[in-house]
Amino acid sequence: MVYHNALRLLLTHMPAITEEPLVPNFEIDHQKEFAKFFLSNPREVLFYLNIMAKRHCLLTAYINEGAHFFLTTIVAVDEEKGLIFLDPQQDEAWNAELADAAQITLVANLDSVKMQIRLPALKIAHIDGTNVLSAPIPEHILRLQRREFFRLEPPHSHPIHCKIASENAEGVAQTFELPLADISGGGACLIGPIEIAEQFCRDTLFQQCRLEIPGEGVIQVNLRIRKTVGISDRSGRQHLRIGCEFVNLPGLRLAFIERYITRIERERKARDSGLAD
Repeated sequence: MVYHNALRLLLTHMPAITEEPLVPNFEIDHQKEFAKFFLSNPREVLFYLNIMAKRHCLLTAYINEGAHFFLTTIVAVDEEKGLIFLDPQQDEAWNAELADAAQITLVANLDSVKMQIRLPALKIAHIDGTNVLSAPIPEHILRLQRREFFRLEPPHSHPIHCKIASENAEGVAQTFELPLADISGGGACLIGPIEIAEQFCRDTLFQQCRLEIPGEGVIQVNLRIRKTVGISDRSGRQHLRIGCEFVNLPGLRLAFIERYITRIERERKARDSGLAD
């Protein structure tokens, strides 16, 4: 099994299962309300499972009702055996506890479209001498795409950076250069160190920010902060996720962004199309 170095480093140190203050309300539990987003065709289910495995998408695995969770990836999908394999916890005691769970809910973002997968209790298995977690391939998955603008996650190999200039409380000029987690025609999500949270309060407006888009060029945009949330990776490091909207974005610059999104989507579909055969 081949992993990207960056992802493998991220998965090296797995903390104990973490607690969230609020129990999530899973859309996959509301089949009537979200019926049009359910995929039940076996070929479609396998297609998206294989894409997530191929791209090493990071998934949040919620235990039972969701009060506890851990982070994982899809290691492999075995169509012949009807099994899906997940990267395990590093603590073997926790892996044993997972076998007692009534259900596991996997939540991921594939090209910034929410995916939800419901699995029964996980079992410990082995692939090429490596411990993994296994469960039957699900009969259906939820692909929840309902945003006004399609949001694209830039390729990790060619990230988009945003340069923001501002002044702190003392009037001293400061510059931030932050990578984008996703981008759409309506806004972008930035990732930065948790220490800058005070400079990125809700409704703060940053003008003439520079978006450096690989293969396209540089454009200036005005960004208004709509939401910030602290997140942590598996090593326990804290990051700030900053949701922004574009303000007064000219039509030519919107077309610039949409052209980039279309190009990346076309390239990804060309790479992934073989999985559907």
